[in-house]
Amino acid sequence: MKNCLVIGGGIAGLTAASILTSKNISVTLLEASPKLGGRTYSFKDQETKTTIDNGQHILMGCYIETLSFLKQIGAENNFVFQQNLKLIFLSKDKNKYQLNADKLFYPLNLLCAILNYDVLTLSEKLSFIGFILRLPFISQRTLKTKNVLDWLIQNNQNENSIKMFWEILGVGALNTNLKNASALLFHNILMQIFFNGNYSSTIVLPKFGLSESIVEPAEKYIFKNGGKIITSEKVKELKILNEKVIEVITDKSSYKDFDFVIFATPLFSIEKIIDPTLLGVNVDLTYSTILNIHIWIDDVALNEKFYGLLDSPLHWIFIKYNHINIVISDADYLDEKSKVEVYNIAIMELQKFIDIDEKKIKHYKIIKEKRATFIPTKEILDLRPSCKTKFSNLFLAGDWTNTGLPSTIESAAKSGRLVAEEIIKTL
Repeated sequence: MKNCLVIGGGIAGLTAASILTSKNISVTLLEASPKLGGRTYSFKDQETKTTIDNGQHILMGCYIETLSFLKQIGAENNFVFQQNLKLIFLSKDKNKYQLNADKLFYPLNLLCAILNYDVLTLSEKLSFIGFILRLPFISQRTLKTKNVLDWLIQNNQNENSIKMFWEILGVGALNTNLKNASALLFHNILMQIFFNGNYSSTIVLPKFGLSESIVEPAEKYIFKNGGKIITSEKVKELKILNEKVIEVITDKSSYKDFDFVIFATPLFSIEKIIDPTLLGVNVDLTYSTILNIHIWIDDVALNEKFYGLLDSPLHWIFIKYNHINIVISDADYLDEKSKVEVYNIAIMELQKFIDIDEKKIKHYKIIKEKRATFIPTKEILDLRPSCKTKFSNLFLAGDWTNTGLPSTIESAAKSGRLVAEEIIKTL
């Protein structure tokens, strides 16, 4: 039996380990922190005894890699699946606008949803539809040098369309402003959403905390297949001989009995262990913050599971059973502000959209993920590495590798599959 050492217990590492153990490959997974999941986890807030996520993850029907991973580990029932796309947006005049594709059949239901999205004028809707219909015929080569904002403007998307739709989708998917983001990467996202069938455009949400919904089933699946998982053990050094990794040294032990090693960690973690250029990795990533504000309050008159906010620095509100979760993407500008300052900004902004009595707020918690995602600029597209390295038995996985996707759970899951398949091919 072949042996594989997986370094990193985030979604990429868990996906790779799940696939490899299912193929009768012995896996030992090392995680530096006391928990699994990487940037996808939940924990109990001590004051309210509520399980909360470090950051809300929206999945979509087009997340074929993530959904395949969930199916493999038996976690599908931990999620709620829309039958058709339904998004409700709140405006500052406290009205609600819907993108609702529950009428007709695909693709006419998506067309109908756009035509009934009344925050746009008729001419804006027609320009929107025309742009979507042109997507399959756009040369990807022409997009490699463009950013998303310029590309949208060149395709007759005016300021209102950008503000009332494209910024919400783009910033949420890419975690950066549209001027920074690669048009080619955004094009790939839009093709998956609009041209892969009705299911691709739908929203998928976890029923429980992320750890319970994803991480714990993955851990059980790996154990069931004979894999080992060791937490709170940090890799410190790799020993290399004749273009192969021959030993992995941690702060507690060392490992020599392996045929393959997978680095399933962010690039900034690899940099603490080995110079990435020695692996053939020559990309310099910059990162962007995602900020989550959890507010415990009674009597919020919102009945849906989540809402988008139009023309607001607050992007999404998720309605939990006893609190609300506000998500702010591309939140670097809030990094240096105190938690009290962030809370006050969020409440003042939220009151523009819904009636909220601040006196009824019992508790709040703010979570900043300062390196939540890398910024997907057009300059780094060709620099993201494949899963192979210069060393014959060392592989890479992670949402930052060359998956053709932005820094999402889908990219992480895809990278885990790609590296597992590469190893299986060598057997």
